[in-house]
Amino acid sequence: MSAPVAVTPRRTPLSGRGELVLALLLLATAGVLLHGNLTMDVVGDGGLLGPQGFAWLVMGIATVVAVLLVRSAFAKPAEQRAREAAASADTNWRAVVTTFGGLLAFTALLETVGWLVMATVLFTTVATGLGNRNLLRSVTVGFILASVVQITFSGMLGLALPSGILGRG
Repeated sequence: MSAPVAVTPRRTPLSGRGELVLALLLLATAGVLLHGNLTMDVVGDGGLLGPQGFAWLVMGIATVVAVLLVRSAFAKPAEQRAREAAASADTNWRAVVTTFGGLLAFTALLETVGWLVMATVLFTTVATGLGNRNLLRSVTVGFILASVVQITFSGMLGLALPSGILGRG
């Protein structure tokens, strides 16, 4: 009877540098936002908090985070990358499915159900996917955050978020 042969995974220059994928996605998002802002027809001067303000902010943050991720990816020694790649071999599919399911439900039902309810559901599913087991606290915090965003957008910016079932009378 022969002993099992240990298979050594093939190492490439990108092995253990999964954060480069996220950096690429962030740069793509920043590019889309840049294109959208440059081609947007704005009535009047728009002001600092106009229709382009938030997109510029998100674009800047996405670019900075992407650059930091690339820097971090290439600063790690090969041994550390190998250890991290071996340790992260198992994917927590329950967390991935829970979080993605919440995001999918949010995008599919936002117009029908409304911002306040769906933002609360999204926060709760993401918090649960990330390991929080206190459902009441997740729902409460999600509702408070969704309410603050709703008040900020409608009261301070004059923009209406979808009201869904709560707005029908």
